[in-house]
Amino acid sequence: MQKQIKKIKNQHFKQSAIGLRSVDMFHAEFDFEPFLVFTEFHMDRPIFGPHPHAGVSVMTYMMPDSQGSFLNRDSLGDKSIIEPGGIHVTQAGSGVKHDEVPSVNGVDCHGFQIWINHADKDRLVEPKAFHAFSKDVPEFKNEQIFVRVIQGEFENLKSPIELVTKTTILDITLQPNSSIEFDAQEMAFVYLMSGEIGIADREISATSMITFEKEGKKVQINTKNIAANFLFVSGTPHHEPIVYGGPFVMTTQEQMLETQKRLQRGEMGVLNHL
Repeated sequence: MQKQIKKIKNQHFKQSAIGLRSVDMFHAEFDFEPFLVFTEFHMDRPIFGPHPHAGVSVMTYMMPDSQGSFLNRDSLGDKSIIEPGGIHVTQAGSGVKHDEVPSVNGVDCHGFQIWINHADKDRLVEPKAFHAFSKDVPEFKNEQIFVRVIQGEFENLKSPIELVTKTTILDITLQPNSSIEFDAQEMAFVYLMSGEIGIADREISATSMITFEKEGKKVQINTKNIAANFLFVSGTPHHEPIVYGGPFVMTTQEQMLETQKRLQRGEMGVLNHL
């Protein structure tokens, strides 16, 4: 059974700061948990500085067309270059500090930052860093489609990064007059970056966010005369309370208070400015 479209919303880049343009999408608006934040960005200079996270996994996927790379550092000692096409995930769990900056100032970095929620049983897991270079990201290609497997599986290809919350994130280029069908979990959405796609009887142009009803287990997408590049994203909501506290996400206010105390006690490590 095909999923039915719930909402289509045209998206636009906004100047979030000097050196940062972004399209920011949040669970509060799009109801796409287990994802909480889904942001496409263009960034060419340091913006945020060292900062903590806890209770979630924070993914950076650098698009293959990015001109530049990110340097990712964290208080666990990880120091990674997120090259075009590469993936880095900070599994924040009980708490870690990290920072991401362009490797070369003034060079545009194009990618996504994605917050993936943890179930309460995994809320405070051990912090870890996961990294995949572009060459390690599985790719499926034929005359019609090109798929990069960022999370989950496609055509027996599996992402090299496995997180506590299992999801599907696929980066797809679909040639003109082509079609593709995906297996979908309860929550699914498509983020169309370029081109035009058809879903059922709807014709959709970039840049658009398309969310689906929870019923149904398939999503079919087609193109006509124009190629399209989009992300297909799916997952199963935890259906648990969510308590936000800036860079922290918890299940209860008590957890949030204790997490803030851990930060104050210095238990999330030290990460100095570059």
